[in-house]
Amino acid sequence: MKLSLIIPCYNEEECVEKFFEAASAVFEAQPYQTEYIFVDDGSEDNTLSLLKKLYVENAQVNLISFSRNFGKEAAMHAGLKAAKGDYICFIDADLQQRPELVAKMVELLEKHREYDCIAAFAKERKEDSSFTQFAKKRFYSIMTRVSGIEFVGGASDFRCFRRNVAEAILSLSEYHRFSKGLFAWVGFHTRYVPYEIQERNGGDSKWSLGKLFSYAFDGMVAFSTKPLRWPLYIGLGTTAFGIIYLLFYLLFNIIRSQRLSEAAILISLMFIFFGITLCALGVIGEYIGKIHIQVKHRPTYIASVCYQAKDREKYAAQLQKELEQEAEELKRLKIKRAKYKEMKRKQKVMEQLVAQQELEREAEEAEKEAEAVAAEEGKKQPKKVKAKKQKKEEKKQKPAPEEEDIYTTGPSAGFEDE
Repeated sequence: MKLSLIIPCYNEEECVEKFFEAASAVFEAQPYQTEYIFVDDGSEDNTLSLLKKLYVENAQVNLISFSRNFGKEAAMHAGLKAAKGDYICFIDADLQQRPELVAKMVELLEKHREYDCIAAFAKERKEDSSFTQFAKKRFYSIMTRVSGIEFVGGASDFRCFRRNVAEAILSLSEYHRFSKGLFAWVGFHTRYVPYEIQERNGGDSKWSLGKLFSYAFDGMVAFSTKPLRWPLYIGLGTTAFGIIYLLFYLLFNIIRSQRLSEAAILISLMFIFFGITLCALGVIGEYIGKIHIQVKHRPTYIASVCYQAKDREKYAAQLQKELEQEAEELKRLKIKRAKYKEMKRKQKVMEQLVAQQELEREAEEAEKEAEAVAAEEGKKQPKKVKAKKQKKEEKKQKPAPEEEDIYTTGPSAGFEDE
């Protein structure tokens, strides 16, 4: 028995090595063989180099690298085509989906031969907003109604299944793939088990709210033709409303003999009909666009390299050389960055020195100016001191004023000394 783990990767340089360590610790203790199929979905970071290193160092690792980013669905399809195991499992590289759960899924499939697939559905997370939880519930409910296929709420791509399920999925050659719908459409006996999503082991989530809505809309269009009938239903309802409105308008005019604004009514009806027509054309155009791409028979992905475990000896030397070249290039980049940082540091030091010299020069100029002012004040000061001394001497040489006779009042006030 052999298990094939398919791991789509997009900018997961912080996770791939940790994932492989965690998965190896789990599956080395299992009695069956495990092959790892890493699919690099056009990563823009160091993910591909790390995957090449894992491929060189481990005989059970397979590597597929896309020429650009084609999306997770294409990566899953490529991994499924390369899988050779009796059991196949999709799992993310960020360790939010634990490898221990995969071992339990395989155990369930071995124990219960009536099951063809074990699918995990996520429990509600506390960090999810009420709007997100409501949107997820409504999405699965709407998909079940419009497609006629039962979609289990919260069911994810994290699932383990037998070879017959994989062959059935591969027989569907459509371009716009929606794996949740494909697994629901092919049927088979599926058991759903709950699991708790763990914290990411590194990096950021690649799924924004806009991408989730786009993914949901693609799934709805891919698995239901009922939206094509919506414009017909809306058109019939609008036509009936227009006829009833016209009859009431004529009766109202006949009975009440009142004149209403026909132009306003006509313009409003034109806006309604034009809006409905545009909506209908938009829905039909979406389907025509899907057909246009499908009839081109474009491949769902393009792999620039594909390394299988059986060819490891053939490619090991080449990849080792590439890794050494990448290491040398990385080393040169580090040296170049270090030199650049050193140059910037010296430039900053020089700017600080120039600024310090400028401050010292300004201080010297201020000091010289102060000394010049003090010298000028010193020249004026002796003249002032001399003038003050001269004034003091003149005061000393000036005769004192004569004292006036003081007469008393009383009996002798009118007599003078003889």
